[in-house]
Amino acid sequence: MNIPKPIEGDVDIGIRLTGTGTFQACWVLTAIVGVALLFRFAIKVWVRWALPQVTAPGRVWGIEDLFFLVAWGFDITHMVFIQMSANWGLGRHFFYLTGEERLNAMKWDFLSQPMAVTSAMISRAGMMWFLLTCFAASDKIRKYIIICAVIQAIVNMVAIVQIIVQCGPNPYQMTDRVQYFHYMWMPLPEDGSVQCQSPAVQMTIGFVQGGFNTVIDFFLAVLAAVELWQFFLRTLHHNPNTTFWSQFCRISGTVRSRRIWQTITLSGPLVLSGCASAVKTYKLKSLGDRQDFTYNIVTFVLWVKIENYSILLASCAPVARLFLRSFVDQGREGRTHGYWSRTPSTDHKDSDTELKRRANGKDQWLDSTTATNLTNTCIHDEENPVTRWNGHKLLSSRASKVEMPEYHDDRFVTVKTDIVVQIGNRMSTSSGGTRLLPNGGFH
Repeated sequence: MNIPKPIEGDVDIGIRLTGTGTFQACWVLTAIVGVALLFRFAIKVWVRWALPQVTAPGRVWGIEDLFFLVAWGFDITHMVFIQMSANWGLGRHFFYLTGEERLNAMKWDFLSQPMAVTSAMISRAGMMWFLLTCFAASDKIRKYIIICAVIQAIVNMVAIVQIIVQCGPNPYQMTDRVQYFHYMWMPLPEDGSVQCQSPAVQMTIGFVQGGFNTVIDFFLAVLAAVELWQFFLRTLHHNPNTTFWSQFCRISGTVRSRRIWQTITLSGPLVLSGCASAVKTYKLKSLGDRQDFTYNIVTFVLWVKIENYSILLASCAPVARLFLRSFVDQGREGRTHGYWSRTPSTDHKDSDTELKRRANGKDQWLDSTTATNLTNTCIHDEENPVTRWNGHKLLSSRASKVEMPEYHDDRFVTVKTDIVVQIGNRMSTSSGGTRLLPNGGFH
């Protein structure tokens, strides 16, 4: 292979890239994500063991926690392999590397590639599982999310398998092609008994994989945003003379700020991951250029880390918000223990709901504090609290909120709570499952 001599000489882009070491920056991102995940798990342990059982949610740990932890483990492995490759010359021009440096730099880089794809796949799966818990009541949304999860798993698994089995015997025969993986960095036998796929094949599969990941990230981001603002968008659709800004200003400040936070938390990481995946897909052309492979692939590695870490970092936003709000509420109310998910306002005109119930309406899910209660309150939204339906007003109070108990004597304890009551044309339900009939009776 004729390797051209670089014009700029023997430089190391992995150490000097716009004044900052690329691989050092990747390690810093890895450490930040590790601290963020540790904070996430510590808060969940605190919620489970430190808070009274009356105020703690029914469900604290979820499958997405396992997804995020496993994804970070694969990402750590990827960074270790990248660092070992950098120690042998990754980031320098291929022309200036010795034979041993070329072999080991490419060896550890190719070993790291399945780790990177697996990490991104698992972190996306964790985010999709989290979306399922947020929008559990909508069968249509659940189907969309499940379809996206299956597609991204299949596409990424195909990419992983292709990386490992792209070398094999020549002529082709059924065999364990994993045993030929080392020929990705080792010289091929001179007799032609082993053949590897063209770099263009891996680049093409990478483009397809990156395209699917990008589209799925953007689709889920839009899906979550539309679901969060569905009543706002529906109001605009039914009132074409109402401007977007005027309707937006009609929303109470509490609800508006919470909706914006929920949108940023759910859709933001997916948008960021989609953008990083698009840039990474464009950078895939470096995989097809083997003449200066160790130099061209460095920026690709950086965007791989950004893609993987965007979702893992955003997964800590829900518990961070809960942690901060709990202490703010305690400070305002002058007590050391309280209902950890309460909002500062006790006015019924403001929304006090910070937890979303599960589909069965019994368990509260800690991470769903960033989600919305739209999936459970299908009749009204805080943005439009009073509507008419078949001549009857639909009234709905906020979800139940536990107040501090009052102790009258040694025998009785009174706990104040708000009850959700929804009044329709035939019957309504309270949060406890009691039905209120139109004639005023209960069932």
